[in-house]
Formats: sequence, structure tokens, C-alpha cells
Amino acid sequence: MSSALDIDVSDLIPLLGTAYSIRIRNDSELEGHNAIVFQSSPRIPSDAHTLAWLSKMCHPATRVSFNWQLDYNFVWGQQGDLHPGVDYEAGQELAADLAAENVVSLSYIDDGFLFHGQGNGDKGSLLISQDHSVPGSGNPNQGCVGIGMSGAGTFVLPTEPNYQAQFDPHPQYWIAFARFNAGTVVDESGMTNPENIMFKAGNTIADCVFDGKSWVVTYS
Repeated sequence: MSSALDIDVSDLIPLLGTAYSIRIRNDSELEGHNAIVFQSSPRIPSDAHTLAWLSKMCHPATRVSFNWQLDYNFVWGQQGDLHPGVDYEAGQELAADLAAENVVSLSYIDDGFLFHGQGNGDKGSLLISQDHSVPGSGNPNQGCVGIGMSGAGTFVLPTEPNYQAQFDPHPQYWIAFARFNAGTVVDESGMTNPENIMFKAGNTIADCVFDGKSWVVTYS
């Protein structure tokens, strides 16, 4: 899989709220795998983990569709021990915007995480301020926190007290076949033929066909 840093993102920043669709057809003999969509970004914290954002079973000779809008959200989860194959266990999603309502606080109150105090910060980024109450490394109650899109998590990192996690999302979309469900921490070794989906200006639909060796992708 090519490094996200090798891809020019300057022409990949579409308008917020734009509707997109990826349609995947399995023309191979690969069985028992989900078609997944995940994201990469060169501007996220180095300790953030990538989640399988969208996932559906896709048997041979069948097709699945994924539809979403470019709307961001904050997320936290109950799993602090993040590693490939583990589910981040979604606890809350909170709508966010790159221009406003892009800062939020995370606290641990009465044995539970909670977002509160949402407000405005520097445009173009999403910031999560974790206060002193948040359990961190070595605490059995440690969770995870991060961002998502269209109501589902995309990137999370373990919670730490008194730590600000800043995300400057420039999402790049990838597809693959894998045994990952939505919300599972992914790694390249568990994927079959990850392929970068690059929507150019004016394109919002990607039709993707996998023949067992490679992908054929057409845009409209």
C-alpha cells in the first residue's frame, strides 16, 4: 500500500456535506471476506490507529455499496488496548465541523466517558481536550478517542489525561477485502489488495471490480 505521504492531497479536499458512493463487485473466488473502506491521512497524531470505517460481506459474484456524506464527528470508545483486530467499542459520536464546533472536551464522570463543552477553534482541524479525570496508560478504564465521518469512527488513539489530540483531516479513501468489521483496528497484513480511491473534482461515485489479482476502478 502506498504511503499516504506520497499522495498529493491538494486536489482531494471536497466540499463538506458532499455525498459519495463506492460500489464494489467481487469477481474473484475470494470467499468469507468483507469489502471494507478505510481512510488514511498524513495529518493525524502519530499514535492514532486506523479503523475499518465501512464494512460489508461481499461473496463472489456479488456487489455491495457504501454511501456517505463528508461530515465529520468526534468519537470515543471503551477499548484502550488498541491493536489490529480489536474493536474500538463505540461509545459516543458527536457531530463536528472543520470551521465551527471543532473543539470538544472529554471527561470521565461517574465511571463513564463524556464529551462536553463543544466550541470553536482554529479552522481546518478537530481538537479533543482530555482533562485530568480521563484514565490513561496502565488504568483498566482507559478508553480511546478520535474522529470519524458520517457517524462512524475512522481514527482513534488511547486516552491520556491532560492531553490534547489534534486531527487535521485530509481524508484519503482505501478499499480492500478483509475479515474486519466496521470499527475494527486494521493493519495492512490483514488485507487483500488495498487500493487507493482518488475522487477528482466533480467525481463522487467509484465503481470498483476485483478480479482476484487487481482492481479496476471507474469514476463518475
